[in-house]
Amino acid sequence: MKQTNQPLCTISSRPFGSIDECEATLWTLTNHNGMQIAIMDFGATITSIKLPAAKQLIECVLGFDHAEAYGSEYYRQNNPHLGAIIGRHAGRISFARAPLNEQMLHLSANLHQHHLHGGHIGFDQHWWELVAQHCDDHAASLTLHLFSLDGDEGYPGNLHVWVNYTLTSDNELKVNFRAQCDQDTLLNLTQHSYFNLSSTANSISQHRLWLAPRQMIATDNNMIPTGHLVDVPPSLDFNKSRIIADTIIDTAFILPEKDNADMIVARLYAADSGFSLAVSTDAPILVVYNAEHLPHQPISERKSLQPFAAICFEPQGYSDAPNHAAFPNNILRKNTTFTQNINYQFDFPKIR
Repeated sequence: MKQTNQPLCTISSRPFGSIDECEATLWTLTNHNGMQIAIMDFGATITSIKLPAAKQLIECVLGFDHAEAYGSEYYRQNNPHLGAIIGRHAGRISFARAPLNEQMLHLSANLHQHHLHGGHIGFDQHWWELVAQHCDDHAASLTLHLFSLDGDEGYPGNLHVWVNYTLTSDNELKVNFRAQCDQDTLLNLTQHSYFNLSSTANSISQHRLWLAPRQMIATDNNMIPTGHLVDVPPSLDFNKSRIIADTIIDTAFILPEKDNADMIVARLYAADSGFSLAVSTDAPILVVYNAEHLPHQPISERKSLQPFAAICFEPQGYSDAPNHAAFPNNILRKNTTFTQNINYQFDFPKIR
């Protein structure tokens, strides 16, 4: 048999259009099973995750096939953060104020009087730089870097953030964060992909969901944490796998104590495709959101945007932690290193 030096997992790149007159690049990671993950430098955004089926590749996340759609006025007005990295601070910070080192930070208020997902121009609206890539028989990976200037959206410190995306030969997407800052600052990062594992359906209502958590963060009518942890009510209890149906989920679940980052905390399954997803992480919180407020937007040859079209699994730190002394803080201390890991394990029927 003829020997080749071509690795079984590969990375390719191509132009992806432009946003604000800047050219976007798309990298596609492929493993030997035919699974593909596409990542854009704007927002370090996962634009596509495709799993192989009998006759074609099935798209399993919401997104667009050209960069211009991510920069459109309509998209930015609604900004569902499709597939992007969220920072500096994921989730809500009440009244856009946060105490840090006996001082009060005044952050940008982009959700009425509150701060959401890093502000008006969060990490999802920044250009990330490719700093490393590697592929071999076992995995394809790339690392993107973002520099966030002191004062960005009200946050102190010059912050460096790296995200590494790795697609393994075992059909696992690994998302690894690292960050350092020259001042004490707040940091709460996550990945914001919207998953729909169905072959064709524009809704995840018939997906089966399992969640490990038994507790959640209580919130008020504006989705602002009250500072209390409560038991998961029966309506949100997915400790036994069941169909999502018409359940509305927009919840910060408290993850159980874990021996390691490989402990599975969520599972999703679509019967029509046979595709499944398992989520594991070393983060303490799993925000689950099944897209109640997703805007309506038909997309040619892809699943449309619409309410309940997909579901997000967003491992992160405690919501609104700076304003609740009982919550573990989301402070990155000066000249220390933050790390966080998220694993999305996909499974699909073998193609004969």
